Amino acid sequence: MQKITIKYDPHPAQLQLHNSKARFRVCSTGRRWGKTLACSYEIVKNALEKPGSLNWWVAPVYNQSIIAYRLLSNAAQGVISQDLRSLRRLELKTGSAIEFKSADNYNALRGVGIDMLVIDEAALVNREAWESALRPTLSDTKGKAVFISTPKGRNFFFELFARGQDSGYPEWESFTFPTSANPYIDPLEIEEAKKTLPDNVFRQEYLAEFLEDSAGVFRNIKNCIQGDFEEPQVNHSYVIGWDVAKHEDFSVMVVLDTVINHVVAFDRFNQVDYTLQIERLKSLAKKYNATVLMDSTGVGDPILEQVIKNGINAEGFQFTNTSKQQLIEHLSVQLEQQNITFPYIPELVYELELFQYEMTRAGNVRYSAPQGYHDDCVIALALACWKVDTAFSPFVAADVEPVDYFDKGEF
Repeated sequence: MQKITIKYDPHPAQLQLHNSKARFRVCSTGRRWGKTLACSYEIVKNALEKPGSLNWWVAPVYNQSIIAYRLLSNAAQGVISQDLRSLRRLELKTGSAIEFKSADNYNALRGVGIDMLVIDEAALVNREAWESALRPTLSDTKGKAVFISTPKGRNFFFELFARGQDSGYPEWESFTFPTSANPYIDPLEIEEAKKTLPDNVFRQEYLAEFLEDSAGVFRNIKNCIQGDFEEPQVNHSYVIGWDVAKHEDFSVMVVLDTVINHVVAFDRFNQVDYTLQIERLKSLAKKYNATVLMDSTGVGDPILEQVIKNGINAEGFQFTNTSKQQLIEHLSVQLEQQNITFPYIPELVYELELFQYEMTRAGNVRYSAPQGYHDDCVIALALACWKVDTAFSPFVAADVEPVDYFDKGEF
């Protein structure tokens, strides 16, 4: 067979990743180190060396997988036989294929044997996506996996990284590469970031350090995970925080016991008619004899009217940039001081770990989930906590226009 050569000049740190013989490689890097580029060529290399192989690039959400798809389309120029854009599939002249997937609906990733996986921004991927769906795809093929990400605290990605440092796992190897390991990044740019960013943000985003808590909003999350869901108790009172579903978001209801500050019930669903959502709320409120605090911004306002007409004791929370900041910072204090506990709810824990902030040029703080992710569980929990600590009083902050902030991500 004719030898195939692809032009690629990795920098020395990228070469360390390429030269590893480990079946499972975990790579923690600073921003702009070049992890996506390196792994683009790594997956192409595997597809060429193993004719007829099936290789997957898995990103947390659809938009990130598209970024990799475009980059790989360029990296594999000259060896692509078909570019099936509608399927996000590249077919190579060796008979191998590279497909691009998102992990947000990880149950759709089951059932097929994979020869190599690249899991992009692995710190943002659910534990269940790897353990329940992706890891089994490598079993019959004895396939390989590369995990690449900037750290996000000591979450599941940190556990994988630690495994690569443990001699008890000989098939695993892990690497840390700060942004400065990329020789094409101007050192003065890194120095400017060090001077102007909060220390923990710089250490996480540029030095690729695993901090005790992520350089995000919420701390002490793991210590708040306690107990189980509970049935209504005599002489206990309850509140429900409800984040109303909009478009593709999830509708989330969190029931909080005001006596012990413990989450006793949780409901999450999407693509359900508002009438049916109100019925689910009514059933939950009746069961726990609970008062409801719900998002009444925009579409939520007429829904609040319908909720009240259904005999539910409910009040609205108007979201503005100011009121959201107060709501989120209140929840942050409750978690840090361990004033609230909840059972292990994967969706809730995941959202709490990812939730982030941005400092605007005017010095204001904006809070949100990263672009493409959900914060419905966070908001529902925050509403329930607010309701408890404001003694059942509705809260409407100053009339400030809502501001939607989405992290632009790394491109």
